[in-house]
Amino acid sequence: MICQQCGKKNDSDAVFCVGCSQPLLITCPSCSTQNPGDARFCKRCRTELGDASEAAHASRLQDLRESAPDELQEKLKLTESDIEGQRKPVTIVFTDIVGSTAIAEKLDPEVWKEIVVGAHRCVGEAVYRYEGTIAQLLGDGVLAFFGAPITHEDDPIRAVRAAMDIQASVEEYGREIAGIVDVFQMRIGINTGTVVIGEIGTDMHVEYLAIGDAVNVAARLQSAAEPGEVMLSEPCARLVSAEFDLKDLGEITVKGKAEPLQAFELISVKAEPETGRGIEGLPTPHVGREEEVEKLQSSLLSLCDGHGQIVTVIGDAGIGKTRLLEEVKAIICEAEGDSEATKISPS
Repeated sequence: MICQQCGKKNDSDAVFCVGCSQPLLITCPSCSTQNPGDARFCKRCRTELGDASEAAHASRLQDLRESAPDELQEKLKLTESDIEGQRKPVTIVFTDIVGSTAIAEKLDPEVWKEIVVGAHRCVGEAVYRYEGTIAQLLGDGVLAFFGAPITHEDDPIRAVRAAMDIQASVEEYGREIAGIVDVFQMRIGINTGTVVIGEIGTDMHVEYLAIGDAVNVAARLQSAAEPGEVMLSEPCARLVSAEFDLKDLGEITVKGKAEPLQAFELISVKAEPETGRGIEGLPTPHVGREEEVEKLQSSLLSLCDGHGQIVTVIGDAGIGKTRLLEEVKAIICEAEGDSEATKISPS
């Protein structure tokens, strides 16, 4: 498949150009069928493609973005002037409807279009719930980013939680349309990688240029996933393994990749999440903080006696602020015989 943007030759099943990262398919605005980038008419419903198709597709994407909560839209506007041109680590979520071509062939194009819009709504609501961004619509698939333009320390975890919510919502949606579609499921692939942020508009429109093949990896994982499954790459799994039970699928071979990918299946949220901090099996005691620990102990003891105080512990993420408070609290609990100190929680 030849990219209409840069002329690069790509594999026949490629979703994005390996040369410029642009989508290689044109989505029909009437039936959501994906057509080759040089197609003039939809191969399924004969709708004329080109500028009119792109305008309709952009309108659908804009409608989905505008469905985001007002509070999230305000946050997005506040980030516009700060992130343009930045290279940012993001977690990429790629969703796609299972067997969409076979389903669409049995339905009127208008009916199929409405079903796809409903599926997109399921995805959008979950993505926006965790303050992610809808980057592109690719036929019946959705590409979302967590970490741009709004950044959180736990963006990979947010992405996985959103994926779980999407699957739950799609399962319920499938029951709603049971009389029209016998089986309605999604596959989801998630990868953590790097993107460069392009021009930011005031209407939640964000141009993303993928660096390397970060988006392609998410797309390949989605294609390899079983119906109803969420498949994670090794970089993403490493960042979320403290929160979720994952099944190591080993190395899988996917089209377009010379080397196999290490893949993981999302099973569930852990009953007892781990801290996710530090290096497993390696103790990391606090060094040179005796005076600070004593001050914190004194403040907590005063609190137990009814004298309120505000203590601020400042430091980079992951250096042990929460663990320090937990250790001090444990000392106080032991000294006080499980007193009111047990109610002290880090925030």
